[in-house]
Amino acid sequence: MKPKEFSIAPDFELNDVHGRSVRLSDFRGRNVILAFLRGFHCPYCRSQLRNLRDEYGAFQAREAEILAVGPDDLKTFKNIWTENDLPFIGLPDPGHIVADQYKQEVRLLKLGRMPAVMLIDRQGQVRFQHYGGSMADIPENAFLLRLLDMINGKSPGPEPVKEPVT
Repeated sequence: MKPKEFSIAPDFELNDVHGRSVRLSDFRGRNVILAFLRGFHCPYCRSQLRNLRDEYGAFQAREAEILAVGPDDLKTFKNIWTENDLPFIGLPDPGHIVADQYKQEVRLLKLGRMPAVMLIDRQGQVRFQHYGGSMADIPENAFLLRLLDMINGKSPGPEPVKEPVT
């Protein structure tokens, strides 16, 4: 069963790209963006990582940490983290333990796991969950930042406007 909104997020423990043990419960008192990747073969997942990197300061300003969980092995994670200078926490899950615990969907006709994103608040409650229906179905950072503003009790401001492509 997928975690329900306002339920306590299931705790887990994985080693990060530096070999350190990381538990979700270590982040109580902070908001967490939990991003489940399809794998580094996916161009949308690589783009998501770069976008999260580029706005990492905005997430940090909202007292949020980013945990990226993916099916690739430690060596591949380390290479991607180094090549892209990623400042947040990367968690290899080649055995799909946490992905299965959070019910990351697998669609064989769409080439495997679908992306998923959870927002977990300071008390450890799931406040938002998105299970992608396609490889590219990933919430934009502006949306996640607005949710964090609302959870933090701040006015989210005007709806983000996308600049027209010229």
